[in-house]
Amino acid sequence: MPAKDGTLEELYPGVFRIYPTKITDSKYVSLFVKRRGGNLLFPCFASHSSIEGSFDDIESKGGIALQLIGDMHFAARYNDDVTTRFGTNALCSEIEAPDVKRKVKHVGTFPYERHELAPRVEVIPTPGHRPGAVSYLVTLGARRYLFAGDTLYHDGERWRCYTNKKQRKQMIETLQMLADLDFHVLLANTRANNPICHVELTAAARRRLMNDIENAT
Repeated sequence: MPAKDGTLEELYPGVFRIYPTKITDSKYVSLFVKRRGGNLLFPCFASHSSIEGSFDDIESKGGIALQLIGDMHFAARYNDDVTTRFGTNALCSEIEAPDVKRKVKHVGTFPYERHELAPRVEVIPTPGHRPGAVSYLVTLGARRYLFAGDTLYHDGERWRCYTNKKQRKQMIETLQMLADLDFHVLLANTRANNPICHVELTAAARRRLMNDIENAT
């Protein structure tokens, strides 16, 4: 646990974990990327996990160019606070948009297909947890970081996925796709009391991890 609420902790060069303001164990961390092409925020405001205590620090790092939501579970009134401070609407897939808009006023959408949203920022559809869930593949230098939101997560003991009987087939297809996707680091939005929100993976380790998650699904 960090010494103060709202801490930005650098996990990799330019990649930060943001602890919520007024930390409790039930709250979640957000993720932030500082990059030349415009900074990225991957917010997770569940359980009132606002980050207004980090706004000045984020401003000093260049603000936020894109506020990227993986699915409706990341939507909260605090997304609009980010829009007010930094002038960037929350973005989500067109499939998740109706549910997101029930909580967030300022929302932009994009097609539910794999595509480049901004230079070196790619949308990767990852259904199986939510019908319109996406992950974001961000390239920084020679490394590729997959921001999986809560499609994949670490429960304090192991990496898992959220799904149900109805969506299990889709989730397995997503895991098989991710096993072959070229990325070096997996990041997820976890609870604030969980120290593990990222893991570095070789190609072989990535395939083993996705296979292990699939077998436990």
